[in-house]
Amino acid sequence: MKQLPRLALSLIAALAFTAAHAADDKPAEAAKPAGEAAEAAKPANGTKATDGAKPAAEAPAPVIVGNPPADHPFGKLKIGMKYEEVIAIVGKPTNQQSWCTGKQHIPFYFGDDKGRAESYFKGMGKLDFNAGVTMLPFRICKGSDPTTLIYVEYNPEATGELPK
Repeated sequence: MKQLPRLALSLIAALAFTAAHAADDKPAEAAKPAGEAAEAAKPANGTKATDGAKPAAEAPAPVIVGNPPADHPFGKLKIGMKYEEVIAIVGKPTNQQSWCTGKQHIPFYFGDDKGRAESYFKGMGKLDFNAGVTMLPFRICKGSDPTTLIYVEYNPEATGELPK
C-alpha cells in the first residue's frame, strides 16, 4: 500500500511536467508576428498542414514486380481482382500453396489477410492472393480458397515449381 502514494505522486508530477512544457511552447508561437507564425506552421515538404494532426500516410503502391508486356496475361491483371477473374485471364496455375498468416488468432480481427495463397505459373511467374482460412480443432489453421490478388511477380523464366 505504500507504493500507491509514490505512484500517484509520480503520475501527478509527469502530468504537471507535460502541461508546463505545453504551456511554454504556446507563448513562443503567439509572440511571433502573424506572417512568421503562418510560415512556421507550413510543413517543409510542401504538403498542406492540418490543425496539429499528422499528415496521412500515403497508401502503398500496388506491388507488381517485373515488367509484363501489356498483351501478356500478367499485364492485364490489377491488384485487388478476385481470384476467379484472375484465373479467367491467366489460366490454371502449375502449382499452388496456401497457409495461415497467424492473424486468425488475434481477437476481433476482421481483416481479409488471415490466410495467404501463392499460385505459380510456368513461363509467367507467381501471383499472391489473400486467402480464407479453415479453423480445425485444437486451434489448427489451414489456408483455403484464394480471394483477392495482392502481388504479381512477372518472370518469363519461371518453372512453375514450388520453392524448396
